[in-house]
Amino acid sequence: MIILFANQKGGVGKSTLSVLFSNYLTLAKNKAVKVYDMDFQRSLYNKAQAAEVIENTPLYPVEAAELSQFNAIQKKANKNENQVSIIDLAGKMDDDELVPVFQKSDLILCPFSYDEYSVSSTIEFSFVIKKINPNAKIIFIPNRLRSSVKYETMKSVQDALKNFGAVTSSITERIDFQRITTYDIPSNIIEVIEPVFESIYNEYIDPAWHKMITCV
Repeated sequence: MIILFANQKGGVGKSTLSVLFSNYLTLAKNKAVKVYDMDFQRSLYNKAQAAEVIENTPLYPVEAAELSQFNAIQKKANKNENQVSIIDLAGKMDDDELVPVFQKSDLILCPFSYDEYSVSSTIEFSFVIKKINPNAKIIFIPNRLRSSVKYETMKSVQDALKNFGAVTSSITERIDFQRITTYDIPSNIIEVIEPVFESIYNEYIDPAWHKMITCV
C-alpha cells in the first residue's frame, strides 16, 4: 500500500503529519512502515539521521528519494504487501514525473489550513489530481487550527473539498509538534492525532488491507 502526503501548498504540515502517521501506524497498529522523503528539505530523512546519531533506533526506515524512483518504489510495495509505504511529496505540481505517482498510489492524505490562500491552492491541487486520476482517494486533513480563532468559512470550505474527497476532523496547532521524532510519540500528542488517524485507518486502510488479503 502506498500513501502520499501531498499538497502543492507548502507549510501545511505534510512532513510533520507524515512522521506522526508513520509513528501511529507502527506503534498503535503494529504495521511495518517505510517512509520515502521526496521533499526538497529532506526534513524526515534528517530526523531519522539525527535519531541514529544520538543512538535512538527509528521505528521504521526513512529513505531520501526522487520522483524518478517511484516505479521502483511501487514494485517494492507490490512485493511486500504487509508494508505501508509512505511518501512525503514536495509542494509542487509542475513535474511530469508526478503523473504516475498520483495515478498509482492508493491514498492521498492532503493537509491544509483554513486560510484563503491554502484553501484555494488545495482546491486547485485537488482539481489537477482528479484530472490525472479520477478515481484518486483524497483525504483532506484540516491542520494547525488555532483554538482562539473563529473560522467562519469552515463549513463552506469543507463543502467545496467534499467534491474531491473526504474531510477529517481538525488537528489543532501545537508547539510540541515541532519536536516530534521518528522513534517515539508522546501520549499528549497521541490524544490530538488519534481521532483523525484512527478514522483514516478504519475507513480506508484496514478495509483495503482485508480486501487485499481476500484477493490473495
